[in-house]
Amino acid sequence: MNRTTDLESRLMDWAKEYGGGRYENHGWHGISPLAQLMKYHGRPPDGLNPARVVTDAAADEVNKAVVMLEAQKGGDAPAAVLRCEYFSGDVARDVRLQRLRQIGHRMETTRYSHHLRIAKIHVAAWLHISFSDHLDVADSIAMLEHEIAERA
Repeated sequence: MNRTTDLESRLMDWAKEYGGGRYENHGWHGISPLAQLMKYHGRPPDGLNPARVVTDAAADEVNKAVVMLEAQKGGDAPAAVLRCEYFSGDVARDVRLQRLRQIGHRMETTRYSHHLRIAKIHVAAWLHISFSDHLDVADSIAMLEHEIAERA
């Protein structure tokens, strides 16, 4: 197994763990605050909502890398693109770009590819995995066009 596949599998595991959808509206978060007030005749007793247990699993390390990327200056767009890429499943790139626009990140396809690559490099470095993902011809041209547009 090559190291790029290791990175990709770690990102896929992270998406399964942190992507949402599996546990929504279950457990504590799905309970209405009004229902809790009615059940306990006031605020619920302490200890009913235990904190998340941190296990330092592989997905937790990837998430920590993404959170640290987002905290850096200029890192919010690459982090958002990485989340959009892996949390969206099999959605067309146009839909992903639209979702990014909805949260304030307007970009074209070339910039999307650029931010995705930056985010993957950051995560690979954080996880101490070498990054050697080769671009196909279309992505290479798109990256060059983006760089030329940035310098002009």
